[in-house]
Amino acid sequence: MRPRYRILAIVEGHGEQRAVPALLRRWFQHRRFRDFETRDLAIRAPGSGALKCPHDAEDELGIEYYVELAARERPDGILVMLDADDECLERAGTPSRQGLGPELLERARSVAPRIPIEVVVANREYEVWFLAALASLRRAARIPRGARLATPLSDIETLRDCKKRMTRLLGRPYEPTTDQPDFTGFLPFTSAMAHRSRSYRKLLKALEALTSAARQNRRQSSRRASARKQDT
Repeated sequence: MRPRYRILAIVEGHGEQRAVPALLRRWFQHRRFRDFETRDLAIRAPGSGALKCPHDAEDELGIEYYVELAARERPDGILVMLDADDECLERAGTPSRQGLGPELLERARSVAPRIPIEVVVANREYEVWFLAALASLRRAARIPRGARLATPLSDIETLRDCKKRMTRLLGRPYEPTTDQPDFTGFLPFTSAMAHRSRSYRKLLKALEALTSAARQNRRQSSRRASARKQDT
């Protein structure tokens, strides 16, 4: 039996540590990729900015440190997910400056060039995807039926303080550690959801690219192994 493809996730928050693997498993199931798996807990870079800051192995900082950590497990692919906060907006105001996602992807690939890697930046917070999926969360009874957003869904990614908005919608304190993994179970993989959230659309594209590259990588490795055997 052929070993399953293993995708590792790298995140910054406590809630995402469980939520992103849950999202990956749901997406594998949605795509009927029964030969893919991920571990229950993502690798966590503690603290906002730990992945964005310059590489410092001694202080365990920078995306390079965490990609090298993940690479030791010999995964078939690595997904890095983080919140943009306001950085993407700030960079957009400086056309000569590279975008946050492309910069981090370049840095990540520089330390693990043989492993497929994708970087996804939620704009501005992971919770914006819950706001974009408000109807799904209402149907699942995770958010009260009458809860509504004042902001049009077409402007969803312009919102700040998404966690506070979730608290208002819920009528109770929003708890990332427990609510993120739970609510992630109801994020829809639909074109309507992708249309509402540009960063979610990028996530879906990244997952397609990552799984495709993982398959291609293994095929190429098998061909190289067969060629070596023939040479001997």
